[in-house]
Amino acid sequence: MGRPPRRWFDEHFQPEERRRTYARASRRQAATPHIPRPGRIRPEEIVRKTTFGVVLDTSGSMDVKLLGKALGAIASYAAARDVPRARVVFCDAAAYDAGYLPVEEIASKVRVRGRGGTVLQPGVRLLERADDFPPDGPILLITDGQCDVLRIRREHAFLIPQGASLPFRPRGPVFHLK
Repeated sequence: MGRPPRRWFDEHFQPEERRRTYARASRRQAATPHIPRPGRIRPEEIVRKTTFGVVLDTSGSMDVKLLGKALGAIASYAAARDVPRARVVFCDAAAYDAGYLPVEEIASKVRVRGRGGTVLQPGVRLLERADDFPPDGPILLITDGQCDVLRIRREHAFLIPQGASLPFRPRGPVFHLK
């Protein structure tokens, strides 16, 4: 990757300190099973705060190998920053909302829908208007650059293949995938 998305993730996702509690005990050690140990919890407000949206271009021009690389990169960066899940929207000529997906499943178990033309604005609009998506949640757009001119009102970034360009001047950072 040219300019690594890790910087973008670092800016938006500071690792939150997980709290320990005896309300949810952890597994006990075999050597001392009678001594309770505190479990770790991740409060829901932290989970909601540490998420991002992914608008994935699933048009026919997107190579399957490119899709795999992009999803793998996003899943690894998200996992490294303790992001538990991401809101994924597949977009070709229409938006297909996959909902919140655990980051482990983004790269491995996702069934891509679409494969038609390229109009990404409905996917962006879906995330911007979603009641269950944080109003300050950033959006990552993964495309090959053959897309419509986008108007995005919130923090965002683009992930495109090396050598590709967007048909407009982007306001957010652009990262390149080799």
